[in-house]
Amino acid sequence: MKNPFAGLKKKQVKLQFSTCGEIMIDGLPFAFGVESAGKASDKGLCVSISGEAVNDGRVTFSNLEYYENHGGKITIVKHGFSLVTKKDGKKIYQAKFTKIPITEKDTSMLFRKLTEEEVVQRLNCEIAFKVTPHFSGEDTPEVMLTVYPYENMLTGSAVQWLKVTSDKDYFLHKYSNK
Repeated sequence: MKNPFAGLKKKQVKLQFSTCGEIMIDGLPFAFGVESAGKASDKGLCVSISGEAVNDGRVTFSNLEYYENHGGKITIVKHGFSLVTKKDGKKIYQAKFTKIPITEKDTSMLFRKLTEEEVVQRLNCEIAFKVTPHFSGEDTPEVMLTVYPYENMLTGSAVQWLKVTSDKDYFLHKYSNK
């Protein structure tokens, strides 16, 4: 009889956030980046933002961009960020990137001092995005930012819950209260 757990030990396509802010602020670009935490894939990835505040239209998003790295030269690519209705009737923002490859994580660099070339190599593996949130309420609703690889959607996702505020001076207020 075959071992039903044999495939679980295999390295899988998995993403993790390499950079991700703490809070989204109305009208200010919000940047985040993902990198591989597993094996490579050429099937691409998907970025989505969901939550009750998105579903009911209180929080909206525009200007999704991603940064392509071509041998050290960065190109900003504007991309659509559509509000789609899922099968369950809930609305989410979603952008599909089927041409973005995911490179395999190099674990040999984890526990030692990196050379300048290795730092550049790690930066070349990061996939960076920027999106602009729009919100005018007095509260701070939460949205779920998800970036998942098409090859392993269920267990390969990078997921982060983020608050959204309309207070453009949020960080000033937050740190002055300490």
